[in-house]
Amino acid sequence: MTITYRVHISTDLGGDPDDIQSLYRLIHYSDVLRVEGITSCTGPGSTPSVELIEHWIKRVDVGHLRQNGYPELMSESDLLGVLRQGPETPGIPSAARRTPGSDLIIENAMRESDEPLWVLVWGSITELAQALHDEPAIASRIRVNYIGSSNTTNDPEARGWAYKFMSSQFPELWWIEDGLMPRLTHDTFRGMYEGGDQSGEWNARYFVIENIYGRGSTHSGLFEEKCGDAFPWAARFGGGNEVLKEGDSPTMMHLLGPVFGGVGDIDDPSVPGWGGEFRRSQPERFPNYWTDLDKDAVTCQATINRWRIPILKHWKERWARYDR
Repeated sequence: MTITYRVHISTDLGGDPDDIQSLYRLIHYSDVLRVEGITSCTGPGSTPSVELIEHWIKRVDVGHLRQNGYPELMSESDLLGVLRQGPETPGIPSAARRTPGSDLIIENAMRESDEPLWVLVWGSITELAQALHDEPAIASRIRVNYIGSSNTTNDPEARGWAYKFMSSQFPELWWIEDGLMPRLTHDTFRGMYEGGDQSGEWNARYFVIENIYGRGSTHSGLFEEKCGDAFPWAARFGGGNEVLKEGDSPTMMHLLGPVFGGVGDIDDPSVPGWGGEFRRSQPERFPNYWTDLDKDAVTCQATINRWRIPILKHWKERWARYDR
């Protein structure tokens, strides 16, 4: 029986194109990552747009993959059906800042299930903070994996509110905070594209050229280009504007590593895995709060990039499904 996880994605797609890259991966792995919500939220340099997310969901043309023999992937209509607008601006939660996106987190979290809802935060934590503000009872029913760093810089108030909520109301909150401040001091998630074996087709540029470009479909003529040709480049911090980045994908790798790589433990982020390795920074106060290792950025990022080839080999196989 296939292992599946309930996930909610809060994305600032509309800023850095790497959110689009991660959205492609999400849909390609929707046989395991059962998406219960995709919401547009604020992030650095982002103009939150449900319409833009809708466009890119259609661009992937998951229907083509389903017809090619992979019906276990979620349908396009199911993905579009869980798309909602979240907060368009940063800010501390309040009764006036409730959104359809924060409501959907609450609805999904409170649904009767033996499994937690994994809230994967690719933008600022604004939307999740609002959901916790509106319904604190969800805290025991969710697991949070948050890409911090620049996203925290964009909305420090919401991040501060979420931390204060954990401190004062629910110290048992399950939360991976990947990218503690100050920015760039750890940033484990950057191991998704920095370092590791960058030789040949595993290079952050050549992987796209050799394994993504020219692949895919045109959604029965809805688009002129194949979806692989539309796959966007992202910019690497410090230089390099045409790379495969996927800075938000470690939130998914934490769940996919045990299934496809045989490494990692979804319940214990200290176990090395595709999504990185983390530590309980304050175990006596917060037993389920995980942060970057207390090491330099290169060491933190190596906890992901050590798995670079198996991660990319598996995605290469998923892209080849378009041609079968």
